[in-house]
Amino acid sequence: MWKNIIIHPEKCTGCHLCELYCSFHHFKINNPSRSRIHVIRSEPYIDSPILCIQCGLCIDFCPVGAIIRNKKNGAINVLIDKCIGCAQCVFVCPYGAATIDPITKKALICDLCNGEPECVKNCPEKVLEYVDATKAVYYKNLIISKLLKKESIPLEPYPK
Repeated sequence: MWKNIIIHPEKCTGCHLCELYCSFHHFKINNPSRSRIHVIRSEPYIDSPILCIQCGLCIDFCPVGAIIRNKKNGAINVLIDKCIGCAQCVFVCPYGAATIDPITKKALICDLCNGEPECVKNCPEKVLEYVDATKAVYYKNLIISKLLKKESIPLEPYPK
């Protein structure tokens, strides 16, 4: 069964270790700008990791077919040799999880470290959890419902 990463944002301390482990795993360098996970701080003092939810929307928008789904683990994989760095995946990603590597100018999208996510293994606060897809869907629904409850936006007629 495919698995996915869920986030417990209330546990995040903003240590950025997930970013460091990610960049080191993929590039053998500790450089958050080359990470596929990013910790975002918003006020009042709330840190939360942002990463690809593996929805696959980017697959259909890649003009050269450089983004595929790994059939073994369900992860999104970027074929670096095919990627032209056009950033279509960045524009289409609803979560801001796809980025362009500042060195290679190719797409950076979480690939779940081939089924062994380094960010999950090394988070000291257990903010990240690698769970079965069914459980991940439940948690994602729960998070969205909390967001909608927290910041409800009244629907008004479109201004004329």
